Amino acid sequence: MVAVAWAALGLGLGPGPVLGPTAAGARVVLVGVDGGSWSVIDPLIAEGALPHLAAIARRGVTAELATVEPLISPVVWTSIATGRSPEAHGISDFMKTGLDRRVPTIFERLAARGRRVGLYEYLLTWPARELPEGFVVPGWLRRDERVTPASLAAKVAYRYDLRGLRNREEYRENAREEIARKAGQWNRLAEDHDLEVGAVTFYAVDALSHRYWNEPAVIRETVLGVDGAIGEIVEALGPEDTILVASDHGFQAGSRRRVWSGTLEGALSDAGLVPMRDAFTILGQFGVVVLRVNAGPFAEREALLERLRAVLEGASDAAGEPVFTVDVLDEAERPPGAQRGILTRLRQWGLRRFARWRFNAHFDPDAHAYVIAQFEGDVLEGLLPDGEIRFGGKRHAMRDLISADEFTGDHHPTAIFLAAGRGVRAVPERGALSVLDVAPLIAALAGEPVPDDVEGRVPEEWLTAEFLAAHPVRRVAASAWPELPTLAETELPVDDADLLERLRTMGYVR
Repeated sequence: MVAVAWAALGLGLGPGPVLGPTAAGARVVLVGVDGGSWSVIDPLIAEGALPHLAAIARRGVTAELATVEPLISPVVWTSIATGRSPEAHGISDFMKTGLDRRVPTIFERLAARGRRVGLYEYLLTWPARELPEGFVVPGWLRRDERVTPASLAAKVAYRYDLRGLRNREEYRENAREEIARKAGQWNRLAEDHDLEVGAVTFYAVDALSHRYWNEPAVIRETVLGVDGAIGEIVEALGPEDTILVASDHGFQAGSRRRVWSGTLEGALSDAGLVPMRDAFTILGQFGVVVLRVNAGPFAEREALLERLRAVLEGASDAAGEPVFTVDVLDEAERPPGAQRGILTRLRQWGLRRFARWRFNAHFDPDAHAYVIAQFEGDVLEGLLPDGEIRFGGKRHAMRDLISADEFTGDHHPTAIFLAAGRGVRAVPERGALSVLDVAPLIAALAGEPVPDDVEGRVPEEWLTAEFLAAHPVRRVAASAWPELPTLAETELPVDDADLLERLRTMGYVR
C-alpha cells in the first residue's frame, strides 16, 4: 500500500524495487562513536586489539569522514542525521534543541515512510518526537527525562548522564559504565521494537579524550571497550543487516589547560551553611562556583547572602591570599537604604552581559541573588599538591575542597566511517566521505529514495551490483515526502545552569 500511495503522488519512480523495503527482517544500524579517531584506531587494529572494528573493515568499507564547522558534537551529529549543512539545519551550538532544527532528519523521514525507527541517545533528539512503532531516548543534552513512547521509560534501565561529575576519575568511571551497559540496553530496545532502522551513540571516547589525550593507556582502554560494545551490537544482528560506524570528529593533542573544580558542600556545612536547609542551592562548582540564594524575606535572605560571600571571600592560603574572587548578582528589588553603589551596579551589569554572551546564561529573576566565586589559579597553583586552605574559620586539605583537572585533547576535523553488511562491497582501500553523505546512504541501504534537498551523495561505488539492481539510487522531491506531525512546543527552563554545568565539565565552556 505504501508503494501504491507513492505512485499516486506521481513521482515517476518506476515499479516495485525502487521503493520496496529491504529484505524481510533486514536492519540498518548506525553506531556513533563520538570523538573516534583513525589515529587511535588504526594502530590498535594493526596489533589485533580491535577485533570487531577490524572485522567490519575487512568485510566492508572504511573512510576518512570530512566533517563540518563549527566542530562541535550537536552541529555535526545533526548534519549526519539530516545530510544538510549547519546553515541549512540551523543547529549552531550546545544550547539548541530539536525545536531549533529547521529540517527533518533521515530517521524522521524514514519513520514517516512507515519504517520502524529507534534512536537511543542520539544528540539533539530532545524533545523526544513520537515515531510510529519506534522510539526516541534523547542524548545527554536533554533537558528532562522524557522518552517516546512514554511507556518506554520503565524499560530504559540505563542513560548516559554527565550531571554531578566533577573530576577526571568520575568521568572515567562514567565512561566505563556506558561501555558496560549501553550495547545491551540498545539490543533489548531494538529487539522489542523489531527495528528496521536505528542509531545509538557512545560518548566515552570523546569524554575521556578531552582529559586523557596525553595518557595513551586510558584512551586505549576506552577504545577497546567501545570495540567490545560494537561487537555486542553486531552479534545481535543477522546476515541481512547492515552496520555503519561513524564519529563526528577525531581528536588531536591540544594546548594543556587546567581547570579548577570545587567540592565545597562539606566545608560549607562545617561553617553552618547547608544547601536547601538554608535556602540556597549550589548550581555549579566546575570552573566557577555558582550559588543561588532563594527568594524570601529580604532581610533574612540578605543576611544569608552576606554569610555566603564572607565565607567564600575569606577562603585563603596560609599567607592570607584569597583563593576566590567573589561577585554577587542581585535579583530581588533592594529597599531604600540597601541599594548598591553605581560601580557595583555597573560591574553586575557587565557580568550579566558577559554570562549571556559567553554562555547563553540566564538568571532567575525570582531568586534573591547569585554568588559567583571564580578560582584564583595562581594562588591554587602554589598549593599543589598538598597545601591547605582556610575556609569558614577551619583548615582543610586543599584536595578535599578544590581539585585540578587538565584538558589535553582537542577536536580534529577528520572523523571515522565504517560500513559492512547487506548491500556493502568489500573495499580494501580507505575512501573519503562527508558527514553529509551518511544520511542519504542510510536511506539507500534501507531501500528508500533520497530526498532531493539532502546535500550529500550516496557512494554507489561502495554498494554491490546486486543491491543496486534491486534498489537503484533515486532522488525524489523532498516536498513529496510524508511528514511526521509538527513537534509540539516544549517549555524550556529559564535558567540553563544545569546544562551549562555539564558543558563546563566537558570543557566546552570556560
